[in-house]
This record gives sequence, C-alpha cells and structure tokens, in this order.
Amino acid sequence: MALGTHPTFSVNVNEGVHIMRLDNPHIVTAKHPNMGNLVGVTNGSRNLSDAKYLSSIDIWNDDDMETRTFKTIIHCLTKENNRLKKENLRLMKVHREIAGLCRT
Repeated sequence: MALGTHPTFSVNVNEGVHIMRLDNPHIVTAKHPNMGNLVGVTNGSRNLSDAKYLSSIDIWNDDDMETRTFKTIIHCLTKENNRLKKENLRLMKVHREIAGLCRT
C-alpha cells in the first residue's frame, strides 16, 4: 500500500456499490450458537459487535456456487492464518531462547 493512501472495503448494497472507508481494517471471527461461524470487518476494533460488515461463513444448502466458493476460501484463509500464528509464536520462542544464550 502506498504511503498516504487509505484502505477501502467495498460492500454491494442493492443496485450500487457502497464504498466503506476503513482507516484500520481488522478481521474478527466468532462462533455464534444460532448463526454458526461468523466473520466481521471492523475499523480497528477486535470486538465483533463493532463490525461494519458481518457474515456467516457456514456453507448452507441454499448457497449458490459463488457463495460456497467465497465461504470455502475464507475457511482456508482462516486455517492458514491460525497455522501462521502458531508458527510465529514458535519462532518467537526460539528467538528468545537464542537471545538468552547470547547474553551469557
């Protein structure tokens, strides 16, 4: 992203496209007892109730092929994100251990 630009997030609304400007976009996920797995986009908050856009990512029988594909991609990205978070924690632990050895 170029310096001085702001990220935007587009949401289709009725016949047109509504551009929602987010200065600090953040993706949040949650599991709701009635609505299933949810994903939301907030403007920096980590709270799902502050989501500017909210959607269930569970695949339903009446979803069309495009929606199923979209939801499948989100599931894959979520799994990859969780894997990368775990790997990052592992690497930070190794880094701290190496830094501790260098101090002695």
